[in-house]
Amino acid sequence: MNIIKSKFLYVSQPIGEFYCSVIKAKDLHDISFSDVRRLEKEQTSEGFDTYLGIQRELTQARVKKIHEYISAVDATFPNSIIIAIDGRYISLEEGALCIKYHDDQKGKVAKILDGQHRLAGFENTDFCYTSASGERKDFELLVTIFVEADLHTQAQVFTMVNQNQTKVNKSLVYDLESLALARSPTKTGHQIASLLNSKKGSPFYRRIKRLGFKTEGVNSEVLTQAAFVENLVRLISKRPSVDRDILLGRKKNFLGLKDKTLPDLEYEDFKRLPFRKSFVAEQDSVIAANVYNYFSAVNERWPDSWRFDNRDSVLNKTIGFIALMRLFRDIYNRNVALGDFDYGDAISKEDYFSVLESIAVEDDYFSSFEAVSKTAGIVYKTLKAGV
Repeated sequence: MNIIKSKFLYVSQPIGEFYCSVIKAKDLHDISFSDVRRLEKEQTSEGFDTYLGIQRELTQARVKKIHEYISAVDATFPNSIIIAIDGRYISLEEGALCIKYHDDQKGKVAKILDGQHRLAGFENTDFCYTSASGERKDFELLVTIFVEADLHTQAQVFTMVNQNQTKVNKSLVYDLESLALARSPTKTGHQIASLLNSKKGSPFYRRIKRLGFKTEGVNSEVLTQAAFVENLVRLISKRPSVDRDILLGRKKNFLGLKDKTLPDLEYEDFKRLPFRKSFVAEQDSVIAANVYNYFSAVNERWPDSWRFDNRDSVLNKTIGFIALMRLFRDIYNRNVALGDFDYGDAISKEDYFSVLESIAVEDDYFSSFEAVSKTAGIVYKTLKAGV
């Protein structure tokens, strides 16, 4: 007989009574299953389709992201995983909540109502984390337990939790990076976005929607902070989360991370990540200077298309920004290959302009497209052909 024993809180709400407890991730994984919504058979005798289950199919891409997140030095799941358990498996003994089951009942005890992706993310791990002192400790999870809940109640819980969730705006997420304890590629991206958005004379002055929506009274914000940061980070890091963990581990003096060096420091890495050397050297000002100078040259080369109020142009929108950031890599690598500069250097506006000036594309070109995702690739290829 297997026994999971834990302290608990008893909660009473309009939907009914339930328990809140803390259970080791491994123990919860051992007893849980997902009841995916599925068609049982074509139709009943009355002509109706028959469906069972309440959960959605697992999204493997989401599971993979959670799996990677679990290994982060500051990984946390502060919200509950919600399960439903048949009364025969659960009892209260000496002030503790006990879940009892036999080996052949593993994976059949607790039905997951919310949190199946979080729990699936632990698969192929040891269900532990490394503390600052280097000790391996059990990863514990908050769990909400409904006992003897009927299918209607289970469905109500699933619907309430998932229907009322609002996806957090990415620009807000990046803006909150300013509060991060340690450096990271995304924090650097946010700081540069903030600097260039607030600096008079900057090619991005008051152009960036810091929180993902326009500032009241400002009509020049044509680019989201999320778009700016994500495309800048692509030139800094292959794996931003790995960089973040190492730098945070150093800051918190984590054993095993405090002396670890950042990856991707070879010459070939710099060709793909032209801002990598500057980031590792903690010279974010050099990254900001390059972005400032490059887009100032863009503004001078195609002034009409870069104007924020040119609604017909794609150059001043996210589409154009993506294309221009891809082109930046080619231009920077070209200057390094010619021996004029090295990775980690700031290139002047005049040097960027001399390359852009050689591209036989004029302002009217950028008004001949719809602002759809595929346009970024078309614009980039056209501009690259002239470099």
